[in-house]
Amino acid sequence: MAEANQVFGYLINGKPASTDDPTPTSAQILSDAGYEPADDYLLIQRTRFGSRVVSSDDVLSVGDGHAEFFAFEGGEAFEFTVNEHSVFWGEQTISVDQIRHLANVADDDDLVWVREEAGNAVLKSGGVFELGEQGLEHLRTHKRPPPPPLYVFFVDGVEYETEHEHLTGAQITAMIPGWNPANSLVLEGEGSEPDEVIHPATVVEFKGRAAPAHFAIVPPATFGGV
Repeated sequence: MAEANQVFGYLINGKPASTDDPTPTSAQILSDAGYEPADDYLLIQRTRFGSRVVSSDDVLSVGDGHAEFFAFEGGEAFEFTVNEHSVFWGEQTISVDQIRHLANVADDDDLVWVREEAGNAVLKSGGVFELGEQGLEHLRTHKRPPPPPLYVFFVDGVEYETEHEHLTGAQITAMIPGWNPANSLVLEGEGSEPDEVIHPATVVEFKGRAAPAHFAIVPPATFGGV
């Protein structure tokens, strides 16, 4: 009796639905989710690395509760590939985020559109990809290079960041809003080291420091002609 009342959940167009049959037909999947008449819709099922078009005589398995489907009015399907796995979609545009979801693209991978004539292009999250204009499009994933390390330093207690291992005094003062060239930039010494006046051509190394560099802005009266 318990099995007779059992329901099997699945997702369709991002919303939960259920059926009492663990191996339903595509028509049952659509009808149980409220897409009727079922033959007005194209049903696409997400696969491990893409998606496929479900035909009317396919018997599906939803017993594990992880099945995911997409229903589209009309019968045209558009195909592209990601890492040579076929991906089908029922509209001529698809969001890049949806492609990443369907193809199980890792968060730290770039999704690259392989183009022979125009050159490859990285598809950015939040964008939209056009299907069907140039035939079968091919996408690949590439491990995204790690971002460069950021070096932190402070000027009068205000935090700044740079990707560069070193900067000149001129580059540092260019980052300070409203910098007055009459002022001096002084690097506080580490430990017993003395403070150092940083001239425009002075190179300050950030890589390898035990602690972030701290600078002070000193008005001209303090140093006189220094």
